[in-house]
Amino acid sequence: MKKTISIIFAVAMLFSGCGDNTSSESDISESSEEVSEVIEVTEEIPTERIRDIESITDFEYEILDGGVTITKYTGNELDVVIPDTIEDVPVTKIGFYAFEAQFNIESVILPDTIEVICENAFMDCSSMKSINLPETLTEIERGAFVACTSLESLVIPASTISIEMEAFTACESMTSLTVNNPELKYEDWGLESIPSLTVYADEKSDIYKWAFENGINVSSL
Repeated sequence: MKKTISIIFAVAMLFSGCGDNTSSESDISESSEEVSEVIEVTEEIPTERIRDIESITDFEYEILDGGVTITKYTGNELDVVIPDTIEDVPVTKIGFYAFEAQFNIESVILPDTIEVICENAFMDCSSMKSINLPETLTEIERGAFVACTSLESLVIPASTISIEMEAFTACESMTSLTVNNPELKYEDWGLESIPSLTVYADEKSDIYKWAFENGINVSSL
């Protein structure tokens, strides 16, 4: 969206003659002029997409680009099972803050259609002890599991090519993290703050090297 502002400056310049009064009227006529300048200021305003949120039992969701994004959990189950399709469309994303502060949830089962877990999706799910990460998962965004203080273990599938910063910060009960993609790069996931963690990874991988160099318990797959 663009907003254009036109500003017109009108400057009247009047010069009076010095000395010869007979030419002053002519001088004024010739010297008086209106100077107009048009300045066009273009301001870029981000285009905001209107979200088309729908709801079914326990979930709010949005269908976009051929996939369903779960935007909010509204249920009260202790053990949550996320469907693989809604309206015959595959569920591919867990959206931003979708499960934030769902303090009572103890476990989550993700379908084999999930590709992205978005930023802070499970933030502060402090009672969640387990969640599966399907082989379709490609990306875990920033802070996805931050402060999941009861989460005990995670297995990162070989399909995952990106895990962003602080994904596991304050997951203080985690004892096991298995990383099955040897090409996956460590980008400040927050593992330093987990006291009893053991990382399982290919001994030639970046994550194995990082854990070894930083005094994290590490074991070869």
